[in-house]
Amino acid sequence: MHLGSSWLESFRFSFRAIRQNKLRSFLSVLGITIGIYCIIAVYALVHSMERSINNQFRQYGTEVLFVQKWPWDGMGGNYPWWKYLSRPIVTPTEAQFLRDRLPANRASAIAYSFSLNKGVQTAESRVDGVSIRCVDHAYAEIQKVNLSKGRYFSPAESRAGRAVAVVGADVAEALFGDKDPIGQPIRILNGVVHIIGVFEKEGASILNNSADNSLLLPLKTGLGLSSFKNNDDAQIMIKAAEGVSLDDLQTEVEMTMRQIRHERPAQEASYAVNRMSMITEAVTQLFAQIQKVGVIIGAFAMLVGCFGVANILFVSVKERTQEIGIQKALGAPSSFIRRQFLLEAIWLCTAGGAVGLGFVGLTLMGIQAIAAQSLGNSVEIGLDASDALLGLLVSIGVGILSGFLPARSAARLNPVDAMRSK
Repeated sequence: MHLGSSWLESFRFSFRAIRQNKLRSFLSVLGITIGIYCIIAVYALVHSMERSINNQFRQYGTEVLFVQKWPWDGMGGNYPWWKYLSRPIVTPTEAQFLRDRLPANRASAIAYSFSLNKGVQTAESRVDGVSIRCVDHAYAEIQKVNLSKGRYFSPAESRAGRAVAVVGADVAEALFGDKDPIGQPIRILNGVVHIIGVFEKEGASILNNSADNSLLLPLKTGLGLSSFKNNDDAQIMIKAAEGVSLDDLQTEVEMTMRQIRHERPAQEASYAVNRMSMITEAVTQLFAQIQKVGVIIGAFAMLVGCFGVANILFVSVKERTQEIGIQKALGAPSSFIRRQFLLEAIWLCTAGGAVGLGFVGLTLMGIQAIAAQSLGNSVEIGLDASDALLGLLVSIGVGILSGFLPARSAARLNPVDAMRSK
């Protein structure tokens, strides 16, 4: 038998067997559908959440170092917070020292910032819980400052500590409604500042770091209203110059900070130099563990489907024993018989996998719609092409696995005994 015609005949026999046993085929497909749905739904959902969270963190800059009191690595149940509690907070003076020591071809921008969480008000209205960030002028060179109207404060305003502010869209709307907020005064603590800019509307964020409920002040203005010394999240942000390795820059920053604080090389540092990769790697590891648990649970469902397909194929071999005997008596090789049942298993499992992927896609679309109502566009949940391809490959693999033993059993039948069977 010619190789091409042999494969075509194998396809034809496998399809005919599926059509002749529609209910049995449907039940086989259903088992694989449930298994693929369990595995790929968990895999795609975890993958989407991991990507969304890491993208939020990366907005702070992957080429930026953060010098702070608290280290970001090692966070969790065994985080030795008591070691870091007595560390001094980084200061604006240290930020200036770093500016003086680090050349521009190594660090393109250095900014100091600290935050407050206070209420702001006008004569008619008030907003509580506003995230007030007091920043150096270079902050805009390190973090994105997207404005819908107005402007960012000038270098002269920063140096002089002018009473100006850039506010989030929600803060502006809550205080002034439809009225133009530019130039309007607002009261913060015991001071009054004038709005010169409004951030673009960002919507809700999965990390609750949206600029909509924030307010930006020049550092000197903020220091006139409050002290950085009571603020544990005070930080120095250092952006690496183009072409400079973050590892090399971190080494230089650590050496310079030791000089500032008069710490010996062997002495434990009294500061932390953090980077976003510390958090993104921790998030990736966390979701990898969650994904493993989900895949293991889904694998049990897939295993049940695999046994179901194998059992049905054994029944099919039993029913078609005479047919197999006749085919062998007419000269059909064992490989031809084997292919029929392997292809039948692969078709069943692939069909079940495709249906399962369809249900996964619908489920993720529903979750995305629900998440968008509370978190806006900060979360992107969907079925990636790589996830869909994985599902189809798993389906084909399960088809080969579940069809192997029945196909081998059919191929080994003696043609004389097979034709005599009832």
